[in-house]
Amino acid sequence: MEAFAPDKICGSGRSAVTTHERVMEAQSSTCFSKVVGPNLWYGDRTRLTPKQEEAALGLSRACGSGIPAYICTMKKSNVVKRQMVFSRQFSKRHIFGRLGTYGCETRVFAGRDLFGSKLNFSMIHGELRLLGGWPLFVKSHRIEAGHVCAFMFQEEEEGELSLRVHVLGTMPVPTI
Repeated sequence: MEAFAPDKICGSGRSAVTTHERVMEAQSSTCFSKVVGPNLWYGDRTRLTPKQEEAALGLSRACGSGIPAYICTMKKSNVVKRQMVFSRQFSKRHIFGRLGTYGCETRVFAGRDLFGSKLNFSMIHGELRLLGGWPLFVKSHRIEAGHVCAFMFQEEEEGELSLRVHVLGTMPVPTI
C-alpha cells in the first residue's frame, strides 16, 4: 500500500489516496470527492503532516457515527464570517440524508471539552453550514485561519448529531 505524502495538496475536496483506493472509489461511487480509508474526508487544499494525519486517524477510529471526519484548513472566511461551510460533496453524501433540507440545533464541542455550545446546522444550496454561534465558538476556542481542524460528527440519543472540533495544528509549510 502506498504511503500518504504529507506535502500532497488536496484540492477541490479531493483527498490524497492510493491507487487501490482510487479503484475502490471508482467502483463504489459516482461522487467526485474521494475519502481516505473509510473515515477521513479532506476539504479544499488541506495538507497534513504525518503527525497530524496520525492524530486525525486516531480520532476517526474513536467516532462510531459512520460519518467520516471532515479535515480542513481554516480559511479567513471560516473564522471571520458568521458560518462554517462544509463541501457540497461531503454534505450531500453524508449529512443530507440525516438532516434533509432543514437544519437543526446541535451541540458543538471543542476537543475533549465536556460542555458544548449550541449552534445551528443548516443545509443551504446543498452545503452544510454551521450558523448562529459559530463566531463566538471560534473566538472562545482560539481557532484561527491556517489551523487544520478535524470535525467529528457523533450520533447522540434519538439520532441527533453533535459535532466535536479538534485543532490538529497549523498547515505545514510547503516544500519547494
